[in-house]
Amino acid sequence: MSGSLTAAMRYPGFIALAVCAGIPRPAVAQSLLPIADEAAECTVQLREVLRLGDPGDPGTVGSRPEITRTAAGDYIVASVENRGKLLVFDSDGAFLETLGGNGDGPGEYRVPGRMRPGSDGSLRILDLVNRRITHVSPDGGLIETTDIRSLHGLDFVTLAAGERHAVSGFGQVEDGLSATTEIVGRDGVQLASLGAVPVASWLVNFFRAPVALDGRGRVWTTRTGGYGFEAWDPNGGSEAVARLVGDPEWFDPGPPQPGAPVSSPAPSIVISLRFDRGLLWAGTWVADENREAGAATAPSPLELDRLLDTVLDVIDPASGALIARTRRDEALRGTGDDALLFGVREDGGIARAVLFEPALAGPDCPATNPPAMGAPEAYLYRGTGRF
Repeated sequence: MSGSLTAAMRYPGFIALAVCAGIPRPAVAQSLLPIADEAAECTVQLREVLRLGDPGDPGTVGSRPEITRTAAGDYIVASVENRGKLLVFDSDGAFLETLGGNGDGPGEYRVPGRMRPGSDGSLRILDLVNRRITHVSPDGGLIETTDIRSLHGLDFVTLAAGERHAVSGFGQVEDGLSATTEIVGRDGVQLASLGAVPVASWLVNFFRAPVALDGRGRVWTTRTGGYGFEAWDPNGGSEAVARLVGDPEWFDPGPPQPGAPVSSPAPSIVISLRFDRGLLWAGTWVADENREAGAATAPSPLELDRLLDTVLDVIDPASGALIARTRRDEALRGTGDDALLFGVREDGGIARAVLFEPALAGPDCPATNPPAMGAPEAYLYRGTGRF
């Protein structure tokens, strides 16, 4: 299935985010930009790539999987239902093999989560329970393990050719629970903190605390309780170097309803964050606008689409211009290779993952510019110049 998505019209107001510094470091210059409340004639189109999950597979896609595509074009699926095993599919969606297993030993996982592929064909897997990042070779052999005991990691990106990681999640900061992003070395030693925001419970963003890396090497984060994005220098600094803030009318900061988002409509959760040719793409889960008010019956865990919509925003980080905004009537997430979106659908009681390739289309969309050799791709947005 493919979809053509229209940009929304107008969302008033702006808010600022308060950030609590983690490890004190010299402050750096920063800019705060409001996210524009209106998009021009530019749409997000989703082209279906393939579907994963068949009754004959020795495992399930599950209700809340993590998926990534490797440098070789294979797909890896991690799901809590598979008890530590990773499912490997080829580029056509046919099952190939399983990797790993349930446990605490080398190359084993309790709850494998976010997976990030390397350009060399290797793969890094974040274990949500063992609190570590496992690096495996293209054939599944163990390369190294990085312990991150200082926090409950939910997402990460790898920096400096694998020497450091930016790990986002939840941890104890000054006697309280906070959402935070930490820079850790390969040995697991905390090198810097990119800010901390106190939270009442880590369940406010159970699914993910998104983090992304832009073409300038900056780490971008989002904070619970508000619609905003911050860029950080991974080499240190007690303040973000850039902030984008907004207050769209559809964003509900919570607090979460009991059991949300599985058994009731959820407050808004920014679920995916990535950069593509200089533009920031953000996906936010919001309560399904088609769900009847006061509905008490909880759908199957495989039917998050009955509970959640996804708002897809494409933003120019240099100006705050809103390139496109659209609302999709299904719960979409991003893959670990930062190239695709996917949703989970129930088909005869079987969970199937549907993967989409997103793209911009329309007369006011940015023009694509071929990158210089070795340089990241870039868009040229009218009125802002190249960035």
